[in-house]
Amino acid sequence: MGEAIDNKKKIDISQYKELIETISKVEFKKFSSLGLIEYSEVVNVGNYTVYYLFKNARSNSFFNNAYLSNAIKWAIRNEVRRRYKWYLLKTQENAAPHYTPILSIDDVNDNENPIVLKDTSATPENYAQMAEIRRCIDLAINELPEKEREIIKAKFFYNKKLKDISSEFNLSQSRISRIIQYALEKIKKELIKQECE
Repeated sequence: MGEAIDNKKKIDISQYKELIETISKVEFKKFSSLGLIEYSEVVNVGNYTVYYLFKNARSNSFFNNAYLSNAIKWAIRNEVRRRYKWYLLKTQENAAPHYTPILSIDDVNDNENPIVLKDTSATPENYAQMAEIRRCIDLAINELPEKEREIIKAKFFYNKKLKDISSEFNLSQSRISRIIQYALEKIKKELIKQECE
């Protein structure tokens, strides 16, 4: 069902109402338990996405329903991600620095199409475990030489890119990468020694 677009014409998205509502219902079911977004907002994101595509399309462009479905789906997911990130930042403003997990390729592939978002609220036991792990990691990091410690902090505490770290320390990116790997091995050995795995 491709349709040519003419930017001079009035943009009427009413013919896509059923498609927008169907995609919105499916996506809303996935995220409704989080309470981050209402169904009407999900539909509005879908409406705006279709409107935006048609408004900014070239005169010889056309969109089929599959393309529009994907555009709506990803716009909704991006909005939920944005709100979830905002919610985390809002609830963790005064929290201690967090450690960014290093994911395997399998973890990344599994997370490409999340079906259900898990409840991330922690129990008191989880907080106690995380505090103990954080203490052990801090002790292990403090055992590193100053240069390695600063590079580890730049990478994992401040989420700096290798390019930025290499220019800051005046070393090549490959050298920074090797220092990080070497320091992580030292930290791992120190954690095993402390029995804080």
